[in-house]
Amino acid sequence: MSSETKLPESRRLPLRQPPYDEATRKTIENTAFKGLSPLNLRLSMAHHPLLASRFQSIAHAVLFEAQVPLRPKEIAIMRTTARAGGEYPWGMHVAIYGARCDLTPGMCDQIATAPDADALTGDGWTDEDRLMIRMADELHANADVTDATWAALNAQFPQTQVVELVFACAVYRMASYYTNTTAVPLEIGQAHFPEGHRRG
Repeated sequence: MSSETKLPESRRLPLRQPPYDEATRKTIENTAFKGLSPLNLRLSMAHHPLLASRFQSIAHAVLFEAQVPLRPKEIAIMRTTARAGGEYPWGMHVAIYGARCDLTPGMCDQIATAPDADALTGDGWTDEDRLMIRMADELHANADVTDATWAALNAQFPQTQVVELVFACAVYRMASYYTNTTAVPLEIGQAHFPEGHRRG
């Protein structure tokens, strides 16, 4: 990234401008995404390269190394970020993964706005989808799930994948905290919250 590149403006923490030392440059350029990529997040976190690199490592493990299938993981992430008002991570995951998970834009909007899992309407929703919404809602409200939800998760997924789902929600709750608090600018091409949904 050249020193002439004009970076998007944040109302709180400005994106880190060049020049960059080698460690910071590597952190900024470190991405496994092709096409749409969370560049503004990396430029924001570049104010603290150590934490940025650690965050990237755990996020990479959740996104690219987990065994849990993509659709339940992404529904859990989308619901978590929507409940936390994290438009940046919600919109990035909708844009990058929504169609790959056979989720229409309308379904992604419902993930953001439905009052609870039973309120999902239309064809295409499964009991597993509703379980992901329920898990994310309980974690958001209580930092825990009920015994009934825990039993349902373990009946549906191997134990390793249950752990991955809990980590996915935790990592993206943290991402929502960070992007909301520092006002990371939205990326060109990402999805936006449905009209009227709370923005971070």
